[in-house]
Amino acid sequence: MKVSIIIPTKNEESTIAEVIKEAKKYAWEILVVDGYSTDRTREIAKEAGARVILDEGGGKGKAIRKAVREARGEVLLFMDADGSHEPRDIPFLLKPIEEGKAEQVTASRILGGSDELSGSLEKSLRLLGTLLINFLISLRFGVRAHY
Repeated sequence: MKVSIIIPTKNEESTIAEVIKEAKKYAWEILVVDGYSTDRTREIAKEAGARVILDEGGGKGKAIRKAVREARGEVLLFMDADGSHEPRDIPFLLKPIEEGKAEQVTASRILGGSDELSGSLEKSLRLLGTLLINFLISLRFGVRAHY
C-alpha cells in the first residue's frame, strides 16, 4: 500500500525533522504542506526527505484540501507537525484499511491513551472542551459517535 503522510506546518522547525524521521518508517511519501513559515521549517523538511509545497494561504483546512489534490499515494494519513501524534501508532491506523475493514480511520485521543487524560490542568481543560464541541456538533447533525 502506498501511504502518503501529509503534515501541515507553520513555523515548526523545532519538531518537523523528528516527526518526518519517525513517519518515514511507514510512508511511501511524506508531503509537507507549509503555511508560509517564517522559520526554517521548509528547509528542514526538505533535508529530512519530505516533498514540500506551499498551502494556498487559507489556514489548515485549505492546506489539507491542497494536500489531498497533491498527494500521490493510495492512502492518505494526516499528522500534526508538533509531535503530538505518535508515528508508532500509524500501523494501528492503517490495519483496518489494509484488511479491507474500513475506508477511513480516525484516531481517538480518548481511546488512544492521550496524556490529556492524566496531564496538566490545561490539557484536561482542552480535552473537556473537545468533548463538549464534539457532543454539540454530533447533536446538531444527528450523528452518534462510536468510541
